[in-house]
Amino acid sequence: MDCIMTRELALDVAPSYAALNRCQQTDSLPDCSEQTLTSQLQTSLDIQQQLDIFSMYVGRVLNISGIRLNTAFGEHSAAGSTNSAHTYKSLLVLNQQCLAEVHYHSNQPFSPMQQRDLLLLESEWLFALRNALVVARLQQMALKDPLTALGNRRFFDDSFAKAIQLSRRRQQTCALLLLDLDNFKQLNDNYGHAMGDELLVVVADCMRDALRQTDSLFRFGGDEFAIILADEDADSADLVARRLLKAINQHYKCQQYGISASAGLAYLQPMQSAEQLFATADRALYEAKAAGKANLRQSARETLSGTTVNFATSQASNPPVTC
Repeated sequence: MDCIMTRELALDVAPSYAALNRCQQTDSLPDCSEQTLTSQLQTSLDIQQQLDIFSMYVGRVLNISGIRLNTAFGEHSAAGSTNSAHTYKSLLVLNQQCLAEVHYHSNQPFSPMQQRDLLLLESEWLFALRNALVVARLQQMALKDPLTALGNRRFFDDSFAKAIQLSRRRQQTCALLLLDLDNFKQLNDNYGHAMGDELLVVVADCMRDALRQTDSLFRFGGDEFAIILADEDADSADLVARRLLKAINQHYKCQQYGISASAGLAYLQPMQSAEQLFATADRALYEAKAAGKANLRQSARETLSGTTVNFATSQASNPPVTC
């Protein structure tokens, strides 16, 4: 049986409850007449919520310490899960499509009877989980740039507002890095847009490799990118920015086609709005581009209490980052 990733599931065909293909080893099992679990799972299209509901029902049957679910959209752990000495792994398969991989943890080995009980419970989850995965894929498509798989402008606006709110509530540093490619228009003119797209993917991969929080990376369109830096990354935002530019500017593909990156960095100031922070970073980026290629410019940095901790104006910025 071929297992395919959830992202390959068809979106235009709603699942039919009469279409469940049970694997051979479950043919002899009695049908589960209790529909309470199925009904509960149908109340939510959120993967985490469904996992918590499923975990609660599993806990009524087996003494487990945790459940972990791996899907094409990430890893989820049931509330209160902990690892134990014994693990049992099961694939959730519907109509020859592998939806997810579930790991059960227990202090005791899993007997064949317990594995059978889990299989019966899993069979009640398959259609609800498939629906949740389809919704997750649609949400991802709405928030991701299709070329680079980075967040799009809509995702950025939502994440940016949340990052600022969290920064103020926790009294932590928040920074915004705007990045623009040098000579990108000439690349498109001389080598075509297909090569331009290839370089954009290279840049996105460099960004993912250089930063820990990959959900804070965004592409607005064209050759414009944004990075939201919070907590520890924001405290060392200057070093993060330089590491990122170095990764891009020294990539063999970028050097081959004369592509480099310039960036503008701005820190959240007391009483500053999201629009003002973005405008400050955008102004720093403009000055970096005007000063030449592969440049970094940054605004003044202050703590949210108003104390200046590292004053570096856009005009008195650090030296350029070279290839």
